[in-house]
Amino acid sequence: MASALLLVLLLAGGLATAGPTEEEKIEAVIAAVIDAYRAGDYTAMGQYYAPDVSIVPGDYNPPLVGWSVAEGRYRQIHSNLSGVELIRDNTRITRRGNFAWAVYQWRFAGMLGKEGVAAVGHTTLLLEKRHGRWIIVHNHTSALMPPRPPEKPAPGAP
Repeated sequence: MASALLLVLLLAGGLATAGPTEEEKIEAVIAAVIDAYRAGDYTAMGQYYAPDVSIVPGDYNPPLVGWSVAEGRYRQIHSNLSGVELIRDNTRITRRGNFAWAVYQWRFAGMLGKEGVAAVGHTTLLLEKRHGRWIIVHNHTSALMPPRPPEKPAPGAP
């Protein structure tokens, strides 16, 4: 009886000390990247991107290849922004071995000079586990066009 109780306690203790799942580690990477983006801390953000990352920006510019190129672009854009807020919703993470992909919706708001700007969109991240760490190897972001206001009927139209 005592040995059975000891076995149960050892197993329960092992479960209590289990580390985060791979999906939780990926979630932590995404959260850290978004926090760094909000703060404009691209040095911190770069820790989570592969040096050979490819990025498809949401503004219809050509794809960016390599973190150093992407970091320069992020810094250029952020230099004109203030009060940046980025909210992530509906995240879904799927993992297959050392590869994973994450999809989510986002809402962005900030100030561009003295003018408020806002956007919504989707992002797909492809991550690879390299040297025991999850890093982003591809980022595809799509910004959605804002809805057009309804057209006003022509004068005299029924």
